Order: sequence, then structure tokens, then C-alpha cells
Amino acid sequence: MSQYGLIADIHASDRPPSSCTDSYLDDLLDLLAQTVRIASERRLRAVVWAGDIFHSKTPGRTSHKLVQRLAVIAGSYPCPLYIVPGNHDIQYDRLDTIPDTQPLGVLLRTPNAYPLIGWDRDGVLYGVPWQQKWDDESVLAALHSWRNEKRFTDGRLALVVAHAPLYPPGQELKWEHFPATRWADAMGGKGSCFYGHVHEPHGIWHIERADSANELTAVEFCNNGALSRGSLHEYNLTRQVGMTLWSDSTGEFEFVPLLAKPADQVFRLKEKQEVTDMHGRLDDFLASVGSTTLQVVSAETVIAHIKGLDLPAGDAELAGELIAWAAAQ
Repeated sequence: MSQYGLIADIHASDRPPSSCTDSYLDDLLDLLAQTVRIASERRLRAVVWAGDIFHSKTPGRTSHKLVQRLAVIAGSYPCPLYIVPGNHDIQYDRLDTIPDTQPLGVLLRTPNAYPLIGWDRDGVLYGVPWQQKWDDESVLAALHSWRNEKRFTDGRLALVVAHAPLYPPGQELKWEHFPATRWADAMGGKGSCFYGHVHEPHGIWHIERADSANELTAVEFCNNGALSRGSLHEYNLTRQVGMTLWSDSTGEFEFVPLLAKPADQVFRLKEKQEVTDMHGRLDDFLASVGSTTLQVVSAETVIAHIKGLDLPAGDAELAGELIAWAAAQ
């Protein structure tokens, strides 16, 4: 029996997100290099990247150098690398754009890399990529072969790997989610599903169902968060980044932490705090001035108007500092 490595939401990009330091890409590639070593040490049967390999779906914003660096890592795994396309890996939510317009299409030409859409060649991994629309009909169609073919061979279990807007019941987002209860029904009420797309880790959770004999079965879901920490949210300041392993003999998920930089080396926390403080001072100042309408043509015009107001001592000087800062942004 074998173990498989699972990684979600890499979001490789030449330019770092605005809240991240300039080492964003190098840090990501270092984390991926660590997963190559784990794959070798644990003798993994295969590794799966569960979508959003690249951050930008606009080809001109992803350099050849970046694609080549990812291709080197993909070719370094001592086992097959399967890739489930995510919404950032396709244009217009259409899978047929991958070969012609997307960086992922080039990456999939690496000898060691394969798309995972439906069953893998061993009949153990089953990929569900990002869908053009998320409704019952589309999900039932995507999981049709999983539900009906039952490729549980040689005593091995099977795993669905999806890039999908799944959330534990009660934690769904109003504007984007597919109900986990209906996903579990589409899977036939039993099995395991690892999913990407949601960057905040949900851990392991279950949806129980009663089968035809009225016995309880369950679908086990797992999301251990994105490899990328590209957004400055509270959960990204404290969470552990890692790789998830899954066993085809026990069906168990195992989280393996990676050696990741602390948050103060990943995010521009000092700059963010300075901007937050400046906005706070600006809000306080505007509240003290009250409502007014200006025909603004320059920063100097605003400062001149402020100097003509009957303001407490020192406020005009503060206003000049704030306006000069705002004009420089």
C-alpha cells in the first residue's frame, strides 16, 4: 500500500502580492523543494498539486523563467506529479484553454507532470477541476465515474482531489460555495475528498449519510490550507504551512509541517501598520474639519483651503503632512 502527497494553491507569481516581501516566489519554491525531499524520504506513490499553480491566468504576466523554475521542481519528484486545474489555471472557466493560452499547458509538457481530471492511471486518485458553473448537474457529471465505476482495486481505497468551493456546514461564504452535503451525495455518501481553492485551513471533517441498508456511511473532507500566504489575513499570521499525506490502505490524512518563514518575514507588516496609522490620522482629521466641498485641482489647493479654516493649533501642519503623503501614493 502507498502514500500520496497533496499540496493546494501554490499561486506562483513573478511579482509578489502587495502585502508580501520581495522573496515571495523564492519562498514558495523553497517550500516546494521541501515537498520533493519528503516525497523521496517517504517513498510517495505520487504527488498532487490541487489547483491554482499560477496566480495570474493572463499569459503575459507569467514569465518563461517562472514556468521553467516550476518545471524543474515538477521534474525533480521521484514519482508522478498530478495536477488538478484550478480557476487561476484556466481562462473563462474553460479547461480547453489550458493547452493554447495557459502557463499550466506548458508545465504539463514536463515528462513527470500529468493532468488529473477523472481517474489517474492507477485508479486511486480522482481529480475534479474547477467547474464552469457550480450546480448539482455539473458536480454530478464531474463525479459520475467516481460514483459508478468504484475503482477500489487490490484492497486500496481511492481519493477525490478537487479544486472546489467547499466549506464545513455553517462556514459557507454567501457569494461562493457548493453545499458539502450535496457534494457528499454526489460521491455516493462515502469516500475521502481533499480539496483546494479555500486558502484558510479547515482541517478534517465529515458528512454522514445513511446507505440503502440504513447504515451510516461518511465522506471525509480535508483541507489543510494553501501553500501560498499571499493575503494578509489573521489566519495567515499564525497558521502552519505544510504538505498533506494520504494513505490508500487506511484512508487517513497526515499533515507534515514545512520549514516556513515566520509571518514578519513573509508580510510587509511594518509598512502595513504605517499605512493603517496614517489612514487613522486622516480619518480623525477629516472628522474634525467637518463636511465641505472643494474644486480640487492640486494638493496645494487643498492645503490652502485648510489654512483658511479656523482650526486648532497644529492641525494645519498635520493636514499638510497628510495631504503630501496622500499625493505621493
